[in-house]
Amino acid sequence: MARDGQGLEVSNANTDAIAAVDFLNEQWLGFGNRMAEFIAAADKEENCSMLPLLAASLMLSMNSAEGFEAAGRYLGRARAMSAGANAREMAWIAATEAWIAGDIPAAQKIHEDMAMQWPRDLLSAKIGQLHAFGQGDAEGILRIGERIVPANPENHYVWGMHAFGLEECNRLDEAEAAARKAIAMERRDPWAHHAVAHCLEARGRMVDGVTLLAEMSDTWEDCNSFMYTHLWWHQALFLIDLDRTDEALGLYDARVWGVWKEFSEDQINAISLLARLELRGVDVGNRWADVATYLKPRLHEHFSPFLDLQYLYGLARAGEQSAVTEMLASLEDRAERARSFEREAWADCTVPAAHGLAAHAVGDFAGAARLLGQAVPHLKPIGGSIAQRALFGAIHLDALMRAGWNDAAMAILQADEKERPTVAWTKRALGDLYRRVGRTEQALGAEYQAGQLARQYRAAHGPTKGKAA
Repeated sequence: MARDGQGLEVSNANTDAIAAVDFLNEQWLGFGNRMAEFIAAADKEENCSMLPLLAASLMLSMNSAEGFEAAGRYLGRARAMSAGANAREMAWIAATEAWIAGDIPAAQKIHEDMAMQWPRDLLSAKIGQLHAFGQGDAEGILRIGERIVPANPENHYVWGMHAFGLEECNRLDEAEAAARKAIAMERRDPWAHHAVAHCLEARGRMVDGVTLLAEMSDTWEDCNSFMYTHLWWHQALFLIDLDRTDEALGLYDARVWGVWKEFSEDQINAISLLARLELRGVDVGNRWADVATYLKPRLHEHFSPFLDLQYLYGLARAGEQSAVTEMLASLEDRAERARSFEREAWADCTVPAAHGLAAHAVGDFAGAARLLGQAVPHLKPIGGSIAQRALFGAIHLDALMRAGWNDAAMAILQADEKERPTVAWTKRALGDLYRRVGRTEQALGAEYQAGQLARQYRAAHGPTKGKAA
């Protein structure tokens, strides 16, 4: 039986089929922009079930109705070619069936088991981590990483995958070390760049983050739209915390929005960045309107609560009130239909959060503070990373401050300051709150520290390679 480049047996595979599997392995793990070439190969394949199976997973990862329809067709073709399929390939079929059926815990469990039995199947491990990520299951991401590292110590992609699980479990020193090990093995590893960026973001090491990403940005030109825009999104977050919001807005225009406007991941990068800029007082002009054009077809998709909440906020900030009203009703219906494993994500978090985000977008800050306050304790199961979910906490904090809920806002800011003591904005916001409640001495101290940090930022400010011209 033929074997792929990872040494895995592939049933009914000729030389071309093996080459296609190996090509996709490199493209998917490296976030390449040549996936269409694999799809073309899968469309022509008549014997090897792994090609349509992998094509189905690619389609499902698009989070679109068209993607799910295409995935169903590819799965049907894979079943038709499955005579003589081995145990690993049958596990792929079962996992894909579960994904299409929306039973993500079942799909994740299959991929986790595969990581134990076939730790060289890195595409299976990657999809298993994707499922864990979509449920906010940081421990699941890490379990898969831990299972594949011993069998692949020479593979930089594996070290980057392991690093991300460590980071999401707040094991930041280990995560950064694993990601930097991957980069030392292969400089052109965008997921490893991404993992380091998360570690630096979590610690408020913005200058280090800007420097790292600027140094690596020349390797991103062959990345797919998600990875390209998302790495520039991370760079923009560092710039925002360094009070360089004009540069961050420039990156939005030149690097973050406009590569593939129809893609869900590009859309949420844009929404999240515009929102964060506005929270720091930046006028983003009419940019919301352009994003909203691509969100209107998504009102009833509900592939992910994490995605849905950002779609809704983008529509609300664009003033698309009828679309917001329709989507709120649709989200409530989706929550009523939630299965037991997803009830917390949809009912306990998404519904109140959606109403809270809609309230914030129109200036009802007390309503937003109350509704988002209900949702925030349940954020993790909606999916996304710690850094991405932080958007909802930031909007909640803004609502608290604007509504005059000083004690609650102060508690959040003090916790933020403890976690990331290098962010001048946090200290300025604390200074404002201290003044509101008559704690003048503490206000002066916070304002002084903010000024010191701002001077340090300016002293460290060098050119940002790859910034918008």
